[in-house]
Amino acid sequence: MNVSIKQTPITIISRKPWFLSLRLITTLLLTGSAIGFLKPNNFNYTLLTLYAAFGFLYLLYNITSRHFSEDYVGSIVIIHLACELLIEGLLVNQVGGNFSPFILFFIITIVSSAPYFHLMGALTVATLAGLLYSLPVFFDLSFIYEGLIEPPKLAGMGISSDEAFYTVFLHLCLFYFFAFISGYLAENLFFTSRELSNIRFETSEILEQMRSGLLTINSSGKIVYFNKAAGKILGVVPDKARQTDLNDVLGDGLEELRWQINYALKAGRSEARSEINIRTPEKGKIPLGLSLSMIRDDQRNLRGLIALFQDLTEAKKLEEKMRTSDRLAAVGQLAAGIAHEIRNPLASISGSVEVLKDELNLDGDNLRLLQLILKESSRLNTILSDFLNFARINKLSAGRCDIAACIREIMDLIPGHDQMTESIEISHHIHRPLIMVAASDDQIKQVLWNLILNSAQALRDQGGLIKVSTDDHIETDSKEMIKIIVADDGPGIPDDVRGRIFDPFFSTKKDGTGLGLPIVARIVDYLGGKIDLDTSPEKGTIFTVFLPKEIARETQDKILQEVTLA
Repeated sequence: MNVSIKQTPITIISRKPWFLSLRLITTLLLTGSAIGFLKPNNFNYTLLTLYAAFGFLYLLYNITSRHFSEDYVGSIVIIHLACELLIEGLLVNQVGGNFSPFILFFIITIVSSAPYFHLMGALTVATLAGLLYSLPVFFDLSFIYEGLIEPPKLAGMGISSDEAFYTVFLHLCLFYFFAFISGYLAENLFFTSRELSNIRFETSEILEQMRSGLLTINSSGKIVYFNKAAGKILGVVPDKARQTDLNDVLGDGLEELRWQINYALKAGRSEARSEINIRTPEKGKIPLGLSLSMIRDDQRNLRGLIALFQDLTEAKKLEEKMRTSDRLAAVGQLAAGIAHEIRNPLASISGSVEVLKDELNLDGDNLRLLQLILKESSRLNTILSDFLNFARINKLSAGRCDIAACIREIMDLIPGHDQMTESIEISHHIHRPLIMVAASDDQIKQVLWNLILNSAQALRDQGGLIKVSTDDHIETDSKEMIKIIVADDGPGIPDDVRGRIFDPFFSTKKDGTGLGLPIVARIVDYLGGKIDLDTSPEKGTIFTVFLPKEIARETQDKILQEVTLA
């Protein structure tokens, strides 16, 4: 008779300490009581000792099964169960037959097979156990191995075949009952565990891929869950944070976040939305948007808290950019009106003074005052020109521009400017010879010119190096950009000034109009780009301009260039 047992993945219950301990204790208790009360002969004593040893082996398989493949472990368990069934069959045959107390051992093996082979496996083991138990009761199998298998003893015991059959039938029903119950429970537990594992994996994957930080804290203040984004924002290793007290994880720089969470836990009150500031060694000051939600059980008792937070740095920058754009647009309209109203009378005044200077023979203080009028008129005219440039930006057509050519042209002209002293060096690096963007040459030159002059003015007293470079950049939304970097090793921009450098008419320089950097900001904004500032006393000032890349047309130009050269 060929019986096959289909192995299924190991159910989690087969590795549970309580299950393994219960199985081992039951085995040792039954074998120990049998040896103590039944006083078995040497052969049966050997069988009981082997059975107890197999109980320890079952425990060993389950403990070490994680280190081996399921196919290997399954094969070992099949051999193990077969040996147990054989020992149990011999014990039942040797001691009592149809009324042997060792029939209970069969049930232990049947139940032990269920976690590995589920319902069909348990029913198969029950069938094998029934055959090993019942066949020697009704048939003389002593011819298989004389002295090992006892012949039937029913006649000598005065028991009719009907009574023996009914007893065997009850035992077989008991075998199949335990096989069905244990197999059914193991199978359901397996599928439920697998489904739960899938749900946990999917949930964990979703939480780990979130860009918002997520903390789950129990009622005693211990962190239960800490996702990857939370670690990135707070500068904390997630694995070290889990199962650790909140106050130990949120240390220096994170005091406000720690206080908010602890206060919410004590008060038992959720916080829909609030903004706080934290500080990390890598990023410095970070604004956070924080939401706190209480976790309660069915009786409304507090179980813990969920903290959800986002890094608002980029949002704050965008918000500031929008405010600056609105402010610049309003100032631009005002500047255009003022410039037109002032420029015409100024031209008349300046022209009249020039005529008086030529026709009158002045000297001394009168001549000096006349020259002062001309000088200030010229300076005022320069300011008005800046006004008009500032106001006309949104009316200019973009066109197409090669940034590389603009940089090379600026590098030829800038050394002759009066702001460039001998102590100031300037270098440039262009990452490829053709860099096309949707802008006019004048716009790009004005951006470069103003940024370079701003750096030159910062280095005027102490000297230093200005570096101009370009590179490719890909935004988080996969948008391709061109990056223009103007960096200097000067003293940097003070914190109290940094937030106002793009405001029109704000300048820290004696003769500055306060329109250079605002014009840069307006041009970049008009071209659909952005400008970032990174400054500190240690590394100087770095302006980074991001402009959208003209991919398709730039590719066409390259192809056309290659064809022309060929």
